[in-house]
Amino acid sequence: MFEEYIENKKLGGVNCLIWKDGQVVYRESVGYKDLETHEAMSPDTIFRIASMTKPITSVLTMILCEEKKFDLHDPITNWFPQFTHMKVLRQSGEYEDAKRLITIFDLLTHTAGFTYADFQRGQLRDDYLKVLGADIDSEVTNEQWINGLAGLPLVSQPGELFNYGKSTDLLGLLIATIEGKPLGRVMEEKIFHPLGMTDTFFTVPTNKRSRCAANMGFDHLGKLVNLETVPSEMALKERPANLEFEAGSGGLWSTIGDYLNFARLFVENGRSNGVQVLKPETMAATCTNQLTALQRKHSRLMGSPIFQEHYGFGLGLAVVVKETNYSSMPCAGSIGSVGWPGAYGGWWSADPIKKTVSLFLTHSMTELHQLSQGIGFGLYEAIDLFSAYSREHT
Repeated sequence: MFEEYIENKKLGGVNCLIWKDGQVVYRESVGYKDLETHEAMSPDTIFRIASMTKPITSVLTMILCEEKKFDLHDPITNWFPQFTHMKVLRQSGEYEDAKRLITIFDLLTHTAGFTYADFQRGQLRDDYLKVLGADIDSEVTNEQWINGLAGLPLVSQPGELFNYGKSTDLLGLLIATIEGKPLGRVMEEKIFHPLGMTDTFFTVPTNKRSRCAANMGFDHLGKLVNLETVPSEMALKERPANLEFEAGSGGLWSTIGDYLNFARLFVENGRSNGVQVLKPETMAATCTNQLTALQRKHSRLMGSPIFQEHYGFGLGLAVVVKETNYSSMPCAGSIGSVGWPGAYGGWWSADPIKKTVSLFLTHSMTELHQLSQGIGFGLYEAIDLFSAYSREHT
């Protein structure tokens, strides 16, 4: 199946695996990691995992919560007073005062009222791009970014609705502020080093850059090529020098083996490779739907409802609340399974009932307007088929 997608130029190359009961039971590495050199995809290929970064930042948040660094219902104004007097932009175009302060819980559940520029139009879209810079490797300083976000209006009242957006980036900056060191260093100390994740970072070391997958995607004619620029801008092999901002929402690079070490936390009660990262009760709360029925009903991602029937959202990732054989997005499996995909082609699900992890990594960097033209859907077809294969064989 993967060879067919690669032969038909729907995908450039794929790494995928299925882990069950303590061992890898299926692994595939097929196609190319660079379309120009035809260098073969390999199991140690490093990918930009985009929003698969969010669950890592969220788990790190729960680690700090266990360490009593904060309570989830603490207002973020305890550290960032800039967010004290927020305005909310209503659909009528009028502004109103925020009815309460934004909490850490709001950031974890994307109910703070922040958004992404790509999901807006008009002045708000322009302001997000102007003030915050690129989504991933923003050129503004941390202080500029925080002050800029605090000066933008919310799109809903804090705690009111699920709005996918900048919440996890702010969560990452909050962690960096509390710990007094860059987010990547905190991740290294509390997650990557303990779990043996030696190929996961915001900046790919010089001696590992040759292992990075090229920025594969589709040109204006819909042809699969290596791209010079990609969605969210500046998502490059070499992170520009002297950038301070590290995107807790989407900036990490990783390998399929490293991410397996992380994903195992969700099927082994907060434990992986013999290391207890979170208490079982903390992991249970992380993997429990936190959205109300109203929030699930009105949840939207790129205009489509995502949580209304089969899915909820826990503390930083999606949760299966009603099993389905018809959808693999945003994750799939038994009730209680969790996951969260990445825009550049990454997808994973962890099923605590079957004790399985399914992982799929590629680079398929498709613009939103290309998707609306029917370009790039081969990625989602491939994920659906891989997900179905995973469920059938576990």
